[in-house]
Amino acid sequence: MMARELLRGLRHGPDRLLHVLRRRGARRRVREVRPRRVLVMCLGNICRSPYVEGVLRRDAPELDVRSAGFLESGRPAPREAVSVAAEHGVNLTAHRSSQITPDMLRWADLVLVMDGKQAMRVESLEGGVLVERLGDFDPGRIDTRTVIDPIDRDRDFFDRIYTRLDACCRALVQALRETS
Repeated sequence: MMARELLRGLRHGPDRLLHVLRRRGARRRVREVRPRRVLVMCLGNICRSPYVEGVLRRDAPELDVRSAGFLESGRPAPREAVSVAAEHGVNLTAHRSSQITPDMLRWADLVLVMDGKQAMRVESLEGGVLVERLGDFDPGRIDTRTVIDPIDRDRDFFDRIYTRLDACCRALVQALRETS
């Protein structure tokens, strides 16, 4: 147990140590770009990105927000996602996944992703668009920048992830509304 905790601390140490600087940089970049069209992405577009799309549509109606993923289109959000999202004030019952297209990337002023692999994939598809990791906006102390995928996890795990996403979205919206 102790070795496992030590390894986890070593693996996540850089994220914890650099978080304040990364958060400051992400806030500065979105204030400079002043995005109005936001594309939220995760792997499958069934848990995290549609939830963030719903939160941003509710909390920042001045933004045009869409979501997409890297996997095939047409999949519904899992039952746990729908249920926990509803408890957080977001309706995912009608959501069906969308697969990313080049047109979506050209449309966006800002692309929000959940992890580094997604950021690299988006940047390789379309250079020039601002890509930010949503976890970098987290106002709290973090273990990792990655917003972990809750797929196939229990309700408590979904709730923890959606609570973190709520905090990240609040910080993002605040940064967008600040003057440069």
